[in-house]
Amino acid sequence: MPRVPTQDRTLTGPRRIGSKKVRPCDNCRRQKHSCHITVPGRPCTDCAARNKECTFIAPPLKRHGKTPPKATPAAGQSGNAVAGPSSVTLDQSLPPDPQKHSMSSLIRVTRSPFIDNDDDADGSDEAYYDSLDMEFDDYEESHYLGPSAIAASSLAASLSSAAGPGQKFRQVSDGPVPALFVRNPALLYGRLGPPAGTQPALDECMALIGKEKIPDLLQQFKANTLLAFPVANRMRLEAVIRREPNSGNYPATFLAALISHTAYTYRPLERATTVEMWKQVLAALEDEYRLPRLITLQTTMMLLLCNPHENHAQNSITLGRAVGCAHVLGLHVECIKWKLPRWERSLRRRLWWALIMIDTWRSYVQGRPPYIHPSDHNVSVPKMRDSDWGHDTSNEEKQSMLSFMGMARLSIILERITSNFHTLQAAVSPPREPYRSLLLESIANDLDSFQDWLDPGLRLPVTPQVTSKAPGVRSMQLAQLGLKVALIRLTLGEPGDNGQDIESTLGSALLIGTELVEFLECLDIQDQTTCWFPYSAFNILNGAALLLRVAVKAGTTYPLINGQAGDALIRLVTVIRAGYLGLWSTAITAKTHLELLLRSLEGDSLLAKNLLSILSDPPIPTQSNNQVNNTFTGIGTGTGNDWGLDVNTLLTPMTDVDQQLWSSLGWLWDNQTMQS
Repeated sequence: MPRVPTQDRTLTGPRRIGSKKVRPCDNCRRQKHSCHITVPGRPCTDCAARNKECTFIAPPLKRHGKTPPKATPAAGQSGNAVAGPSSVTLDQSLPPDPQKHSMSSLIRVTRSPFIDNDDDADGSDEAYYDSLDMEFDDYEESHYLGPSAIAASSLAASLSSAAGPGQKFRQVSDGPVPALFVRNPALLYGRLGPPAGTQPALDECMALIGKEKIPDLLQQFKANTLLAFPVANRMRLEAVIRREPNSGNYPATFLAALISHTAYTYRPLERATTVEMWKQVLAALEDEYRLPRLITLQTTMMLLLCNPHENHAQNSITLGRAVGCAHVLGLHVECIKWKLPRWERSLRRRLWWALIMIDTWRSYVQGRPPYIHPSDHNVSVPKMRDSDWGHDTSNEEKQSMLSFMGMARLSIILERITSNFHTLQAAVSPPREPYRSLLLESIANDLDSFQDWLDPGLRLPVTPQVTSKAPGVRSMQLAQLGLKVALIRLTLGEPGDNGQDIESTLGSALLIGTELVEFLECLDIQDQTTCWFPYSAFNILNGAALLLRVAVKAGTTYPLINGQAGDALIRLVTVIRAGYLGLWSTAITAKTHLELLLRSLEGDSLLAKNLLSILSDPPIPTQSNNQVNNTFTGIGTGTGNDWGLDVNTLLTPMTDVDQQLWSSLGWLWDNQTMQS
């Protein structure tokens, strides 16, 4: 029978959270998270926070046991099936893939990032399923097995056995490729022992940073990192932070990593303290990998979302370890139709794509093979339904989720660039014409399609009245510009046979570089202090290298392009210096690496020497944020008058020695691009 509304029932005390006798409200049931009513007769905490009506109209749900039902032969179904058909109602119809006849479609990869734009229905949100992550206790773990690991017939006896810790297998999806998990006892050994042994690591981190700062750090994490990179379930995390009854808890290692990440990312003046905090976290993280689960990956993401350039070797090893853990947990398999809670399905998809983003950009920046190949997974790009609130997400959270989805789509495009132009095979046997031109045009079409897909509040160029300032948006926009730079760099290797083609190519490259400079000039203090993708600084660095290359190739042959490139370079290094003074971590990283690049050319190039004099100007420690902001708003003329430089002198043609130095920068330019 229908649930009696909250205001009509009589209770003598607060409702027990998680009670099976009192069901959650309709909104919490749709979102598949716990419903907390602290005062009888009043809305639950989540409905009150989102100003929604707290109703109890929907009928009770049929609960599914932990043991799948025995299979009953049906028409067209084999009698020795492992498990019966799923009770979840699914829409099996798929939209037909339209036949494409353009030449660019012939060179597209089979997994296109823009073929699935609709938020089609996934598995039922009205059915109840048990969580797969640490299902019974903290001393068992579930490991994914591929369909070829064990014959299905050998699992029938185990799947039909009694539910509980003694049950060896669990099947969470039916169909031609069933998803099977085997539960193993957790082998707890090592320095810290069981999960309770990591509590001292959290206590030490809190003592180092100061317990009075913890609430602000947690709020800053929720308002920035968690919106831009939703690698944790917001409702579950907030319930733990609020210490609501029966809300469970997060392992101490994750909370210590969360605090350390936030302090390191948003408190640059406390870096010395956060280094000591990370020592405690890394020691405890060793034990987390002996108990692999989703929280292990969430803890690792706190480390990977910091500055990877400071210890790129250990960062790469940590990422490879996280990908191995994700494979053990089955994150590389599409879970939309799995018999799991909605929050767990969404979290698995978001975690997997967060790993893909970091792995793809790491591979591009460091020139190393990726750990994740497109053919090794079938998880589709996250959608709005994968956010914690689904389609009921607020506007700011929606913009942040769209930026996360955009980063996933940009990572697919970047994978096309790296796999076709920056692998060992591509270095030995590079793409030849006309395939090369068709491939570049196809990737350019993908970038154009991405721009069309974007919400108006996320599109470039930045418009103050329209463009969103939600966390993650600026980082995604910079990544989009970084892909434009990467693509135009490849065109510089094939300028054409006549002067008109060379001039047109250099003009296009200058246009992209200037667009990057204008984007950086429009950033304010709020933009700088928001969450940025770990490799954002290298997009700025590649933009600077592109403008340098344009100036070198233009020389005295195309003096107008030469002068405009020099103008853009002065504006760029001035923006980087202003961000450095404002303690913007992305600008600090870009400044460090750009100085290394310019110093390699300083002895033989007046161009590099003068740019380095701008970038290396001693910082003013007492400069306030308002002064830094004024520096940003004062940029735009690009003439360099404040520095007393003559653009014509700055852009003197480079000698043969300079060209040889440029050719030695293999980490910035491939051999084809260096052909003049």
